[in-house]
Amino acid sequence: MENYLTQHILYIVIGVAFFAYTFLYGPILGSGSVFPVIAKNDTERKAILHSVAPFWDGAGVWLIAAAVVMWGAFPQSYATLFGGFFLALFIVLFFLLISIASIELYLKDEKRKEMWKNAYFIGNLIPSLLFGVALGNVIMGIPLNEDLWYTGNFFTLLRPYALLVGLLGLSLLITHAMSYVLLKVSGDVVERAKNVQKISNSSFLLLFVIFVFWTHHMFKDLSIWYWVVAGIIVLLSVAIFFVKENHFWISTAMLLFSWALVGLIQYPHIIRGLGEYSITLFNNSSSALTQYAMIIILVIGLPFVIAYTYYSYFVFRGKFSGKEQMY
Repeated sequence: MENYLTQHILYIVIGVAFFAYTFLYGPILGSGSVFPVIAKNDTERKAILHSVAPFWDGAGVWLIAAAVVMWGAFPQSYATLFGGFFLALFIVLFFLLISIASIELYLKDEKRKEMWKNAYFIGNLIPSLLFGVALGNVIMGIPLNEDLWYTGNFFTLLRPYALLVGLLGLSLLITHAMSYVLLKVSGDVVERAKNVQKISNSSFLLLFVIFVFWTHHMFKDLSIWYWVVAGIIVLLSVAIFFVKENHFWISTAMLLFSWALVGLIQYPHIIRGLGEYSITLFNNSSSALTQYAMIIILVIGLPFVIAYTYYSYFVFRGKFSGKEQMY
């Protein structure tokens, strides 16, 4: 139990990193997932792309940070997740690269703008859905052998509960992205974003209620805090319908409490097995020295990442109309 405290600190750090990624990269994933619906002409497309283009690199750091902390602090979970989910993760990475390339190339390649518009759409829709599907499988549990290796295949991951979580995550990302568009973009696209947000938030609320009761049916030993956090998320979602401003910070709180809910469901598991074998904080962690070293590195490095993120948003503050000459 020498590293009991560091195990819990790094468990929370992984959750915070995933939250930071969805908070910062969510506007890209969500806006891309409905790009043809909200952006009808070149100016509107540029307005949305200009609003996210300066920030994708800093946002992506948090996903890398989550993977690195998992690799260093809980190596078996890293090996099992990246080995067992290799094909799904490769597909996600492939489409994320397409999405990032399409942001830059739409703004520079005049001859193939239609192709890059569609690439931005597909390149964000697929990862937005698959991220949730992967999370749903981790929550529900996957087949593991005595060596804690994944024994299923790609199609094992396509289970109803996991697909529900995939759609739930997609609707939340779109709701968050539309809140970002309302905050950072001007023009006719704003009205379409409001309408899309109503639909995505309604879908989220319906799917979330199903998720809460389905999860409780699977894991009946969940604490009272599960219901408290779930209730807060419902109230935040309802607030979007009635509060006229600050939607971005409401959707940010929805993301934060959603990750907190996942942490409550999972603890002490990192990857739950379907049978008698599971990967937890306690059968999977690296040495106390390694975990202390990781915490020191995080304490030194994270302030620079946060400062860079703040500086980027400060430099590119204000609304985007699509008429700016950014490149």
